[in-house]
Amino acid sequence: MQTTGQMTWHYDNRRPLGVLRHSSDGQAWKNFNQVHPNFAVEPRNIRLGLCSDGCNLYIQASAKPYSCWPVIVTPYNLPPEMCISRPYMFLSCLIPGPHNPKARIDVYLQPLIW
Repeated sequence: MQTTGQMTWHYDNRRPLGVLRHSSDGQAWKNFNQVHPNFAVEPRNIRLGLCSDGCNLYIQASAKPYSCWPVIVTPYNLPPEMCISRPYMFLSCLIPGPHNPKARIDVYLQPLIW
């Protein structure tokens, strides 16, 4: 299956109101379309999802706690089964440190924001 042919899936496979199958069926997507109509008019514009969750790499009583926060970006234009599959999940950065980034995460995410 070619990825380029699937990049307009969210536009070509719209569902009736009240049916939620993909992020494009949700209220947040529709609100974004209303706020940014120039972006929404072109279905090939890429919409990205960003997620992060920390993990403690060294769990030893004598060691200091150390965390690592991977930040993963995925294109939401694709069908649901492709959005959440490994080839389309991109590790954009790793946030290292002894603590979670909390309010300072914006410093790490700045290169991802245009």
